[in-house]
Amino acid sequence: MATLTPARTATDAVHASLVPSACPDDELATHSRRDPYWDRLWAPGSQALWSSRPLLAQRKAEKPAAVNSRYLMDEAEAMRLLTINQGRRERLAAWGALDSWRTVSAEQLAAITGSRLFLNPESSNIAASVSLELMDVGAYSSPLAVGGTLDRNCLYRPSNTDAFDKLIAPELTWPEWISVTGGYPWSGGGQYDRHNLLSTELALRAAEYLPIGAVMGEKFSTVDLLAGTGLGKKVKNPDNRRADGTIIRTDGLRIAYELTGTASKSLENKVRRWAQLISERPLETSGLTVLFITAPHPDRPRNRSGDPRDEIYRRVSSVLKEFPGTRADSPAARIGIVAWDEWFPARHELSEAFFSLSADFALNNVHGNGKWVKRDLLGDYAFTPWNTFDATAVVDQAPLLSATPHWMRSGDRTELIGSPMDRAGETAPVPGPVKPELSRGRVFGKGVGKAGDAKLPPRLRL
Repeated sequence: MATLTPARTATDAVHASLVPSACPDDELATHSRRDPYWDRLWAPGSQALWSSRPLLAQRKAEKPAAVNSRYLMDEAEAMRLLTINQGRRERLAAWGALDSWRTVSAEQLAAITGSRLFLNPESSNIAASVSLELMDVGAYSSPLAVGGTLDRNCLYRPSNTDAFDKLIAPELTWPEWISVTGGYPWSGGGQYDRHNLLSTELALRAAEYLPIGAVMGEKFSTVDLLAGTGLGKKVKNPDNRRADGTIIRTDGLRIAYELTGTASKSLENKVRRWAQLISERPLETSGLTVLFITAPHPDRPRNRSGDPRDEIYRRVSSVLKEFPGTRADSPAARIGIVAWDEWFPARHELSEAFFSLSADFALNNVHGNGKWVKRDLLGDYAFTPWNTFDATAVVDQAPLLSATPHWMRSGDRTELIGSPMDRAGETAPVPGPVKPELSRGRVFGKGVGKAGDAKLPPRLRL
């Protein structure tokens, strides 16, 4: 049987430490973080080892010295720590990142928020969040990967409870709630440890090194947002389908990505659903493309019979045959596939293919690996939005989300949401001058001398 996988050629790669990173803290940049793919933090098929408050309480009862009491503080003390002004901005960013990306490492969370405090799982924000059953702390399953204590190598995920809605949301202002949740319900589900860490790492690396407009986590990569209500349209049976993340170009082109480590019927169904959706949504009115990234375990067999990569390509190709055509709007032209180790060929290395987001597309009408054509999603992939489609609106609004890496959401974006009175459709009352005859016509609220203009309180701004 002829292989369907393109021949792999060696590409130039550079260590991440030699490439300027947009992350302003060198200790939190890619080359300083654990590499979730090449560091062999997972045995094949394994999951992380998680600790929630109930589990920690049980362990404490059995062996008091085994658990730090900070993870078991009472509700009043935990709420005090989680509602004080100190560290509020970073705390909101951490909750937003967990809600959006689902599972993150301590290093990834510190990079997203810009706060090294999250490198310490015993810091006040983490310990109080665990105490309220708002989040869980975890460790890699491989005993060879890290030491025996929780440190910057630990993992975080949202707890599967209603603690956020019951305890945290009532304490947030509307802008704060929007920044954390995007206006959608908080969710504690959808946790797949290695899968989620790789998805988050890809988004972070794209945000650090590529000239892109935004990155979106799993929560904001739903079919409904990418092709339904996010475009002002309806999707038939949108259910809960979503990509693992989305990279958005500066012109608004969406690159929704799906990571996969195995070839399965489930993979075929995913490809088929995306292909069907793409066939119903022209590129010029949706900006939607989909990229499947093969990321099997690095210690897998490298022969053709043992490496799942070849079978993944074969199955993707087979499904795309159900949707004939290779024109610009066809599924074949908008669903690509690439291997993780083509973009990142070794620990902390970045290849030329990554800098252009090069991927394979089944565009040639031939059998075997000749059907695959390399296209650069950051290069020769053309996209011209329809004149009624504001493709870059999402780029403008992404900085409102605290899950966005902090260097991509600097500045004040309050004008995008307005003041509470703006949202209520009311006009702020402007008192007249006490002595009109002496008035110089200064605008109400305008600064005088060294005093700046009047602004909304910090918690009402974004």
